Amino acid sequence: MSEYVESDTTVLRELRRVRRERRLGDTEWFDVLYRVYLFALVGTIAVVVASDSIDGLIDEQISANLILERGPSIAGVVVVLAFSIGLRNGSEGGPISIESADVRHLMLAPSSRTWVLLRPITQRLRAVAFGLALGLAVLGQLVAREIEGSRAAWAASGALFGVLIASFYVGAAVVAHALHLPRAVASLAATLFVAWQSLTAWKIWGGGATGWEQIGPGNLAGSVLFWGIRQRTIDLIAVASAFLFVACALALGGRLRLQSLERRGQLVSQLRFAATVQDIRTVVLLRRQLSAESVRSTPWFGRQSSDRRTMNSTTLSRRHARPRPVPGPITDRFPTYVWRRGLASIRRLPLSRLVRMVSLAIIAGISASLTVTSSWLFLILLVAAGFLLGLEAVEPLAQEVDRPDLTGGFPEPRGWLFAHHMVAPAVLLAVAAMIGAAAAALLNPHHAAGMFALAVPVAWAGAIGAVVTTVRDACDPPDLANTTLTGADRDAERPFAMPEFSGFSNVGTGALPIILSAIAAGPVAAMRLQPTPSTVGRSIVGVALCLVVMTLWVVRRDRWSASLRQFFAAGRAAAGSGG
Repeated sequence: MSEYVESDTTVLRELRRVRRERRLGDTEWFDVLYRVYLFALVGTIAVVVASDSIDGLIDEQISANLILERGPSIAGVVVVLAFSIGLRNGSEGGPISIESADVRHLMLAPSSRTWVLLRPITQRLRAVAFGLALGLAVLGQLVAREIEGSRAAWAASGALFGVLIASFYVGAAVVAHALHLPRAVASLAATLFVAWQSLTAWKIWGGGATGWEQIGPGNLAGSVLFWGIRQRTIDLIAVASAFLFVACALALGGRLRLQSLERRGQLVSQLRFAATVQDIRTVVLLRRQLSAESVRSTPWFGRQSSDRRTMNSTTLSRRHARPRPVPGPITDRFPTYVWRRGLASIRRLPLSRLVRMVSLAIIAGISASLTVTSSWLFLILLVAAGFLLGLEAVEPLAQEVDRPDLTGGFPEPRGWLFAHHMVAPAVLLAVAAMIGAAAAALLNPHHAAGMFALAVPVAWAGAIGAVVTTVRDACDPPDLANTTLTGADRDAERPFAMPEFSGFSNVGTGALPIILSAIAAGPVAAMRLQPTPSTVGRSIVGVALCLVVMTLWVVRRDRWSASLRQFFAAGRAAAGSGG
C-alpha cells in the first residue's frame, strides 16, 4: 500500500513539474522582471508617502497602556471578520480553485484526493498569508514611529498577525466546504461571531466592560498584533487555534466537491484574464458569480412589474373595472420609463449586496471622521470605499451597458439613456451616505453637522470613477467600431508609445477611475484644514461642478468621439493632399 501511495505521489509531482515547465517556457522573463520593477517602485513610493503622513495617526493623549487595553478587541474584529468571510466562502464552494484538467484527470483518477488538493490548499494559504503579512509588517514599521517598541518587533508582530488572519480565513473556508456547511448556517454563525466581537470591542472602547463582557472570540488573536510591546503566553492559544484550523483543512481537503472546484476554476481563469485586461466591470460580475449572488425573484417593496393574472381572470374578478389607458410613444415617457427600470433594478438587489453597501458606507463615514481628527492616511480608505460603493450602486447603468442590442433600439441617444440611468443610483447613494454620516456622528458627535451636510456630495463624488468605468466599457457605435480615436483603421494604426512604456500606460488607464473617485477626498481634506460653514459651501459647489462635467461626458461621449475621429481624419487627408 505504501508503494502504491508513493507511486501516485511521484506521478503527481512529475505531471505538475512538466506542466510548470511548459507554462514557464512561454513566459517572457523580461516582462516578469518589469512587473516586479513596477511593483517595487510603486510600493516604495507608497511606503515613503505613508511614512510622511503617519504623524497624527495615534493621538498623543493615547498611552501605550490604553492601546493594550482596547487594541486587542478592535484587532479581534478583523480576525473574526476573516473567519466569518471564510465560513461564507466555504459554504459557497470556495476558496480553492483548480484547473478543469486537474478535476477531470487527477480528481477522478484512482489516487488520493487529499494528496492532489494538498498543494492547491497550501498555495492558497501561502498567497493570502504573504500579502497580509507584507502589508501588516510595513504598517507595523510605520506605527513604530509613534509607539514605544522597536521597528523589528512591530514588523514581526504585524507579519504574524497577517499569517493568523490568513490561517483562520483559509482554514475556516476549507473546513466549511469539506463539511458541506449550509449557507444559511454559515451566515448565521458569521453574524453571531461578528456581532459578539463587535459588541465586546464597543464596550471595551467605552470603558464600561467588566467581567465576562470583556471576553470576545477574537481578543487573543488580536493581542498578537501588539506583541511589539507586550508578549503574553496565553496568546499562544490563538496561534495554536490557527494552526489547528490549517491542519484540519489539509486533512479534510479530499472531501471538497468536484462540481464546485471545476466551476470556481473556470470562473477564476476568466477573472484573471479580466483583471489582466483591466476590465473592472467583468471582474465585478465574475466575483458575484463566484459568491453565487443573484438578484431577487421578488422585489423588496412594492408589487411586481409583471402581472401574472390572465385577461379572463382579471375580467371576472373586476367586472366593472376601467380599461387601462394605452401608453403613448416611448419618447413621450422616456425619462419616467428609464427611472422606473432603475428603481425596479434596485428593488431586486440581493441582501448580501445591500449589506456590503451598508458596510462600505460605514467605513467611508468613519474614515472621513478619522481623517479630520487624526491622519491623512484614512483618505485612502475613504476613496476606496467610495469607489467600491459606486460600483455596487450603478447596477441599473451597468445592466444597460451590458445589453447594447437593447440600447440601440431606443429612439433617444444612448448618452441620454445612460444619464437617466444615474438617477436611481444617485438616490441609493444618498441613502448610503446618510448611513455613513450617522456612523461618523456616533464616532465623533462634534462632526455631525458637517458630515450630514457633505455626506451626499462626497458619496456622489466617490461614484464618479465607477460611472466612468462602467460607461467606458460600452461598445462603440457601429459607425465608429472599426476606427480608433485618431480616425485610422483599428488594425492598421501603429501605437504611439514604445512597447517598453506600455506598462505605464496600462497602469495609468487602470488608475484613472480611482483618481476620479479621489475627488471625494477634497471636501474632507478641506474640512480638516478649515472646518467652517463656508468650506462646506465651497466643497458642495466644487463637487457639483465635477458632477456636471461627468454628466456632460456621459451624454456627449459618442458625439465627442466622432468629432475627434473626424478631426484627425481631416488632418490626415489634408496632409495627404498637400504632399
